[in-house]
Amino acid sequence: MRIMFVVQYIDYIDSVGLMQISALAKKEGHIVQLCVLSRENIINRIQDFKPEVIAYSASTGEHKYYVECNKAIKHRFPDIFTIMGGPHTTYYPHIIEESTLDAICIGEGDEAFTELLSYLEHGSDISTVRNIVTHQGGNDDLRLLYQDLDNLPFPDRALFYETTEMGRWPLKSFMASRGCPYSCTYCFNHVFRKLYNGKGRVIRRHSVDYIVEEIRKVKDKYSLEFVKFYDDVFIYRTDDWLEEFTAKYRSKIGLPFHCLTRADLMTEDMAKLLKEAGCHSISMSIEAGNPYFRNEILRRHMSEEQIINAFHLCRNYGIHTFSNNILGLPNSTIENEIETIDLNIKAKVSYVEFPIFHPYPRTELGDDCIKKGMYQPNYSGLHMSYMNKSPLSCFSEKEKNIQRNLSTLGLLAVWLPFLRNIILKWLIYLPYNRFFFFLYYITKSYLNRTKIYLECTPVIGQIGLGESGGVTPSSGRC
Repeated sequence: MRIMFVVQYIDYIDSVGLMQISALAKKEGHIVQLCVLSRENIINRIQDFKPEVIAYSASTGEHKYYVECNKAIKHRFPDIFTIMGGPHTTYYPHIIEESTLDAICIGEGDEAFTELLSYLEHGSDISTVRNIVTHQGGNDDLRLLYQDLDNLPFPDRALFYETTEMGRWPLKSFMASRGCPYSCTYCFNHVFRKLYNGKGRVIRRHSVDYIVEEIRKVKDKYSLEFVKFYDDVFIYRTDDWLEEFTAKYRSKIGLPFHCLTRADLMTEDMAKLLKEAGCHSISMSIEAGNPYFRNEILRRHMSEEQIINAFHLCRNYGIHTFSNNILGLPNSTIENEIETIDLNIKAKVSYVEFPIFHPYPRTELGDDCIKKGMYQPNYSGLHMSYMNKSPLSCFSEKEKNIQRNLSTLGLLAVWLPFLRNIILKWLIYLPYNRFFFFLYYITKSYLNRTKIYLECTPVIGQIGLGESGGVTPSSGRC
């Protein structure tokens, strides 16, 4: 079959999940192409390629572009089968009732998508395909989680690299594992584990040899100067896997890399091995400076001392640090937001993001906001950018304006602490404006290039921009 994968825009973080699905489809003999909505006329592309299936993968906020696109496609080409997978459909399956999509995929789609293609190709009843839901109901009984990740083909990077400029970008992303054992209330991982309860191990990891060989193949064929491991948690402890990875990655790849872990997992042995392997920068989310919000509301369960020690430990070993945080948590105050910025200053974080909380479907904190009347579910109204103003009704417009200013100026306050008082006592109370965003963007570009990803970050204009000038965060968090 002829399959067209559709994305909204090209970001410099690889869509590894979509690449994996494409690789599996190709393995079964299907023909695939990519269409980028922000730069191509999809109607013309459809007329040229004549796809039988169009597939999207969407997060919440991003999904609305594909829903609108699909209306136009189904109006002109009603016989094309259209399907959406990804986080949004998994945690908000009602999207099938609110759209012209023919089907959605719930959960991991490795086996479900290829089985669906086989059923479509042979005219079989797709209602029996697990993980696939249609307007007629379908089968939302999830299949077992795919356990042996090494049996999967390498992701189809040609899908993006040979049709867009991504192949020339020296920064590329890889996934060494799947799953997360933590239950942060703003995240969907606890819901994912409930969905797959009794259906296999949620935490799964590739062998070191698989990962090294995948990176080697990409390095041999495309531009590659910096590796980003995009796992929810790349390293949990100092173990045999990390020791093997350190030796083989250093000798066979030898490129600087970025990865994610948690501050309460970081030890001196771990920092030492990561540095030996070539770790240039590491992401450890702080989320909230106030201990009540951090541990009771978000369930991060880590102390200020653990956080500061972890960041200082990485600094001592010459590893730059990246911290994610959340502003605009339900019923938080501006003083709470300032506590978060001050904790990042104490931790001497190299680079930091301060996105504003958005209540995503089926997350514990999102559902709590709905229950308490702070948010009326309107997921199509959520932005791809986390720097837009809070959608919660518990804040005044003045507070929302201050939060947006903190979101843009907080990075500058952490990078240059001598500006802290000017920013936090004066600038944040001014109306939100483009100059603040410009300061943020220049600072972000400089620090990304000098601290986090070296000179591998795309220049301004190549990164995806959210509505109202906000930037769609490119980092993972854990």
